[in-house]
Amino acid sequence: MFGRLFGPRNRAKVVLLLCTTLVVTGCKSEPKKSEKGTAAAKDARETEDIPLPVVSETAPNLLFSYVGKSGQMISVAEIAEVPEKARERVLVVDLSKTPQERMAHRYAFFADLSEKNDEGQYDVTVVSRYKSAKGEGPPAGILPANNADIIVYSAVWCGFCRKLEKWLDENGTPYLKRDVQKDPGADRELKAKLAQAGISSGGIPVTDVAGNIVVGFNKPKLAALIEQWSQKEKTK
Repeated sequence: MFGRLFGPRNRAKVVLLLCTTLVVTGCKSEPKKSEKGTAAAKDARETEDIPLPVVSETAPNLLFSYVGKSGQMISVAEIAEVPEKARERVLVVDLSKTPQERMAHRYAFFADLSEKNDEGQYDVTVVSRYKSAKGEGPPAGILPANNADIIVYSAVWCGFCRKLEKWLDENGTPYLKRDVQKDPGADRELKAKLAQAGISSGGIPVTDVAGNIVVGFNKPKLAALIEQWSQKEKTK
């Protein structure tokens, strides 16, 4: 029986069947590449459908972040606060939208603040979080050496603010003082930083130590952060 099954004619049929099976199997493996291309095309279409933030000097609720000289992220609420050398690639967050609305888990938005387009706005590009994390794309600008890494948000009537500033002065710690009532944009800048850090606070002082936000006169926490910052400065 087996001899008849695998005779010359039937062997030819079996070989043809096996070849046909291999060809079909090979065809089934090809769509994997096609699926990748389809996924990439779908991702591109989704990116095009995302409403980009409108970036201009008068646009509200925007937070701008760039890389400081120590490698930390510096966040400000006004375009004018972004140093010239850091303006070509600035991370933009629209605080009027929820993280879900701006798809923050998937995309990051970068603005070129060095030049306005024909509409009087700044061009914005969208980058996937995965590619951004890999460092793809041009690097963000570097903060000039004369900008402060430590910023104290205060007011003249705030007693704890004066104590904090006196403590910093006594320790020889360089810092920039921003009066939330007198300095233009200081209050908005502070609120933007607090929102980005996920901190709810209506009080001052608030200290930004190289991107780390400290609410109140928390001396142990401030001392630790300033010491870390100081050590990085010494290694430059």
